[in-house]
Amino acid sequence: MPAFMKLIWKLRICQDTRGQELLEYALIAGFLACACGAALPDIGSSVLMVFSKVLSVLNPVADDGSGASPVA
Repeated sequence: MPAFMKLIWKLRICQDTRGQELLEYALIAGFLACACGAALPDIGSSVLMVFSKVLSVLNPVADDGSGASPVA
């Protein structure tokens, strides 16, 4: 019986498409940033700086776990 329940659970996960569009847009943005960085080496450092700033803002929220915004 547990194997049957696991199969049903897997089928439910495969059919759940919530959040799929957000993930696709994030992947597209990441690929575009990488392509721009490779095509235009001078801009590569600027892209890295932007991602570093985003990461520095997101890290305190991930570490805190409260979900509160770090911006005052």
